[in-house]
Formats: sequence, C-alpha cells, structure tokens
Amino acid sequence: MMSLPTRAPIAYEDLRLQYNAVRGLGSLLVLVGVSVFVATGGETELLFIAIPALAIAVDSAIRINRGSSPLVPVMIDATVIGVAMYLRGPAPAIHAVMILSVFVISALLLPFVHAGLVLLYTVIWSIAITAISNFESLPYLGIIDESGVAVTADRITIVAVIAVVVGILFQSVLVILAAQDRQEEALAQERRAVQLKNEFVSMVSHELRTPLTGITGFTETLVESWTNLPPSEVDEFLKIMFHETEHLSNLVEDILVIPRLEAGQLRLHPEDLDLTVEAHGVANVVFNDLDYSVSIPANVIVRADRTRVRQIMRNLLENARKYGGDQVLIEGELASPGLYKVSVSDNGRGIGSEDQERIFKHFEQLSTGDARIQQGVGLGLPIARTLARAMGGDLWYENRFPVGSKFCFTVQISGSDHGDSDADEQPITHAHV
Repeated sequence: MMSLPTRAPIAYEDLRLQYNAVRGLGSLLVLVGVSVFVATGGETELLFIAIPALAIAVDSAIRINRGSSPLVPVMIDATVIGVAMYLRGPAPAIHAVMILSVFVISALLLPFVHAGLVLLYTVIWSIAITAISNFESLPYLGIIDESGVAVTADRITIVAVIAVVVGILFQSVLVILAAQDRQEEALAQERRAVQLKNEFVSMVSHELRTPLTGITGFTETLVESWTNLPPSEVDEFLKIMFHETEHLSNLVEDILVIPRLEAGQLRLHPEDLDLTVEAHGVANVVFNDLDYSVSIPANVIVRADRTRVRQIMRNLLENARKYGGDQVLIEGELASPGLYKVSVSDNGRGIGSEDQERIFKHFEQLSTGDARIQQGVGLGLPIARTLARAMGGDLWYENRFPVGSKFCFTVQISGSDHGDSDADEQPITHAHV
C-alpha cells in the first residue's frame, strides 16, 4: 500500500526568512495600494481590505526569524483570507485565487496530510461564506456596488496574491537548487570518504601483510632448520625479523595515533633531549645501506616528548628513503629565539608545487592504486606535522636547490619561554589530522 508523504518538499527553516519576507511584502503591497487609492480620491470604504493585510504583515515581521513549523503562519493566512472573503463577499475569482495560493504554499511547506487539512479548512471558509452571505447583510455592500470599489479591491487583491505566490515559488526554487548543491557536495564527500576508506584498508592490508609475511617465513625456517643453519645465517635472519617487527610496530603506532590525535587525548611527556643523539639513533635504524649525514651540533638540548620527536624524525627519514635519491642530509640550526630547526634533505626528484600541501593530508600519496611502488599508507607527514605543532613547533616542505626535497620541523629549545617546561604531561587538545 502506498503511504502518504510525511515530510514537506522544503524544510521550513531553509525558507522561513524568504517566506515571511514575501508574506510581509505582499501585505505591504496591499496596504500601499489601498492607501494610494484612498489618498487619490477613492472611497474610504476600501480600507477594510487593509485590516487582514495589516494582520499578515505584523505576523510576518514577528515570524521572520522565529518558529520551526510553517503550520501556524499558514493557518493564520487561511483564516485571514476567510475574513477578507467575508468582508468582500462571494466572489468566485477572488476565492479561487486565495484557495490556490493556500494550496501552493501548503504543498511546498507542509507534509501532505497537513497541507490537505489546511486546504480543506480554506475551502470550508469559502463554502460557508458563499452559503450564509447575501448582498444585504455584507458590510459596505451597497457602497461597493454603487462606487465600483469592489472592482478596484479585486484587482489589488489578485495582484498582491499573485505576487506573493510567485515570490514564494521563486524563493522555493532557489532553496531547492541550493539543497541539491549541498546534496551533491555531500554525496561527493561521501564517495571520497568511501574511496579513501577502501584505499586505506587496501594499503594497510598490504603494509601489514608485508612484514608479517617476512617474519612468518623466517620464523618457519628457523623452527625447521635452526640446528642446521650456520650461526651467521641465524643472526642475519634474526636481524631481518627484528627490522620487520620494528617496521610493523611503527606502522601500528601511526595508525593508532590518529583517533587519539583527533579526540585530543594524546598526552605528551616533555623532557630535556639531546637532539643530536636522537637524530643519530633514528637514522641508524632507518638507514642501513643508504648514504646519510647528520650535521647537528653537539649538546643541542630541546624540551619535547622523546617518543614523538623520534616519530617525527622516523617519518621524515623513511620518506626520504622511499622517495629521495641516494643521499640524505640531516641538518640543524637555530630558527628563532626558543626554537631549533631540523631539516631532512634528499637529492630525489622533489615534489611538484601542486602536491606540496596535499601530501600533508591523511591517506594522501603522490602515487595511489596500481601506480604505488613504495610502501606507506599516507599517514606519516600529517601525523608528523600535527605532533610538531602540538609540541610548540611546526613542520613544512621546501624545495631543495638544485634538486630534491627538504622537510623542516622546529622544536622548542630547553629553558625557552615558549613552552611549559614545568609540566610533566601535556595533552594535545583540539588536534586534527
């Protein structure tokens, strides 16, 4: 069985301002028309039309920024129309225009059942007035018939009602078009979110499977042939397993840190660190066969979370290893009072200007899908930037002359006035990856 629609075609909140503005302007149009007619010598009895027009104008002014339902203003319009029809008397053309206007507005703003009830209410008004009225009992009737005021009143009323209906229809079309644009944008964002989710799941599955496959294979080999393998080969297998385990741990840490960053629940544990020692430590883990150089003066003491500083450096160095050339340089210099800058440079192909901001968005990579030739899930750079900013610094990209990439980040120098060096723990609040 077909069910009746329970929602209006247009949300009242989207059209409330325009709807009440048009109601008010239409009512003012009637008031101005009547006033001009009377002021230029017309019959003063025509002023009775101003009474319902003034009522709608006042109600429109009150409701232009108030109310969440159109039912009350629509019912007021229908009631005022009924009063106007009684004052005017039976006039099929006027009644038809009034009923049509109520029908159009109700159909736009009210659910189907409510619109039907309002329309029925208006029709009953018209039938009742036609049935009980006669020319002798209506107010001002004789004057209307003798002076031709009725003709003028009819014209003013019809013009005003048509103007109101056309205005509301026009505004409704604009609202519908705007709603369609918002819907298209929401659908595009939803499709993009689904695409990112699928790409993320695919990348994470691949990234997790790769080290797990290596660990599983070497573990099975050691279990089956431990006693038959020479010690040097056993040591090599264990080193490979250790490296793959560390890579897996780092990947899991990057994935798990996302919800904590977005929820503002990742806590920092600042302490005094020797930046040179940390840089050498991370570089030794990331590079085992690639030429690299650390050029940071000794005894550069910074105030930061050791785990997060290492995470930033690891992500930058792994990026240089994957996308850079065959040389990586880690440099340090004083950036500004209280901040120390660390730069990770490589001699690779660099990053185009159109991609220099995109790479800092999560799950974004310079190559995706079948074109991906490097490992990674597109999380390292956005996480590194968020962590750097949470610790009072920043992270950005620069072109390296003549070729290559250069990623820089700043960290607070120990004892500077920029950070809260007395706090044992600092939560990252309002962080967003």
